[in-house]
Amino acid sequence: MVSSSPAARKSTAGTRPTSWSPQRAAAQRTALDGLARLLAHTRHERIVISGGPRCGKSTLGGKLRLDGYKLHHGEELEGLEWSAASERASRWLDESGPWICENVAMARALRKWLARNPTGLPADLFIQLDHHVVEPLPGQHSMRAGCTTVWEKIEPELVRRGAKILRARHP
Repeated sequence: MVSSSPAARKSTAGTRPTSWSPQRAAAQRTALDGLARLLAHTRHERIVISGGPRCGKSTLGGKLRLDGYKLHHGEELEGLEWSAASERASRWLDESGPWICENVAMARALRKWLARNPTGLPADLFIQLDHHVVEPLPGQHSMRAGCTTVWEKIEPELVRRGAKILRARHP
């Protein structure tokens, strides 16, 4: 699977980039449903779901929410500027489980957590969602591209530390 080109990620008002289509989005939502059903049986204690806006993080987090799991999400970060939001989200990762953390700030939160902690992993499972499942609003393609850029910078360190990573990329 190959990520879309930078040109395909850019959105202008009133146009739909080539990386999104209703048919592709429907297929991706179906895939998220299947992933949620599969993961419901694995019982990971700490799950991080990251990705750009409208990529299905909240949908997947809600479907995965299991009895006794705390769900950290974007509403907890409303009103905070970018750096403060990712700092607060990085502190979620210090909590004992079971929990699910999902937000566009999670890649940046993971980068901050990794910088503070030279060893170990903050979660048992990391899920990176790289494609829109709902038609993006203007500006959200570039926001997704930024989230992906940060993820691609931290992913090698997560792998080096032995992380279990599921990454949904563009087909």
